Amino acid sequence: MNNLLEKKEVITNFEDLIHPYTLEDFNQQYWDKKPLLIQRQDPSYYQSLLSISKIDEILHYNRPTGTSIRVVKNQEPLDKARYENKDGSLNLNQIYASYSDGYTLVVNEIERFWKPLKTLCHTMSEYLNHKTMANMYLTPKNQKALLPHYDTHDVFVIQVEGKKHWKLYDAEYPTPLVHSFQPIFQREQLKNIREITLNAGDMMYIPRGIPHEAVTTDESSLHLTLGVYSVQWVDFITKALQNMAQYNVELRKALPVGFLNTDTADLSDKIETKLFELFNDVLNQESIEGAKHLFAQESRIKKRPMADGHFNSLDQIDTLTLDSGLIKRDNMNCKVQEMGTVSRIIFSGNVIRGPITISPALNFIASNEGSFQVHEIPVLNDANKLKLTKRLIRGGLLKMAE
Repeated sequence: MNNLLEKKEVITNFEDLIHPYTLEDFNQQYWDKKPLLIQRQDPSYYQSLLSISKIDEILHYNRPTGTSIRVVKNQEPLDKARYENKDGSLNLNQIYASYSDGYTLVVNEIERFWKPLKTLCHTMSEYLNHKTMANMYLTPKNQKALLPHYDTHDVFVIQVEGKKHWKLYDAEYPTPLVHSFQPIFQREQLKNIREITLNAGDMMYIPRGIPHEAVTTDESSLHLTLGVYSVQWVDFITKALQNMAQYNVELRKALPVGFLNTDTADLSDKIETKLFELFNDVLNQESIEGAKHLFAQESRIKKRPMADGHFNSLDQIDTLTLDSGLIKRDNMNCKVQEMGTVSRIIFSGNVIRGPITISPALNFIASNEGSFQVHEIPVLNDANKLKLTKRLIRGGLLKMAE
């Protein structure tokens, strides 16, 4: 390791997560290749993310229900009717009792219910360019939730409190397709066990496809898994084909009638020839840039902005003047796109459109990393500067600068 990072009191990004390893260390040596174990001897390192004392608060006020919550022991889930009330609330007393009986409490996508984890998943997704979600596991001592299995996404295991003993095995089917079948194994099927105990403050990265299991011993355990759902090369090629199909009529044409029912060398030769022609068209810089553009656009539109008290800025819209200071909301990644006579700015959860003539104004706003005053916006007259900025505040991109 080189260029070791200083520890931070609050974990907010990927750099904090893998400290003391650098981003370069991780990218070159571990990502999509092999596990990484970080043992810190610092039990408090991840406690800014969550604590056992906060879990029933999350359950009571935020009400994770349905697929967002599981109560499970040795791969067997508890009947949801035992702990979910008809009004959508949770029967905490039943959950407490189940935990005392050896059941693990699992909250899936817990970032939807807890801001520190929402912040971490958001910043990780921005850095990795791969979707990141968090699950929580609270396991009593001397218990197991799941049998040996592998995940079809990469996992960062964060031990927050207590400890957990892990067993990792050789990957017989390395790097499975994301969202493909996830098998459950018998131990005799698995080879070359590696045993690891994670204590509070430790972290382990497990690439997809590596079989693993975990048990508690003489301590209960609170751990988080940050699941990274990678964009694969097959996804990128598919997106490049989709982009090319907008401009290449050959990609939009139908296959021959009965192509599945006809087993002839002639038809196979025709399909092979056609595929070579089409792939030669796709493998160019224009298609590559088009695929990147489509991924970026979909990513921005799907993301939701952080909750940051934006109603206060909405209440101040009527006070906006040419001298008012504005700034993009925190973690707001945006991009301007020009399409014919239309210009649009794409950002987390929304798209704002206008005539092509406002492109310089939108580019000024998108590229501005700090605060600016309304009158600094180029090209537009004063009335339209105010009109555009009010629209971008209402749409969720801008807020009033303090």
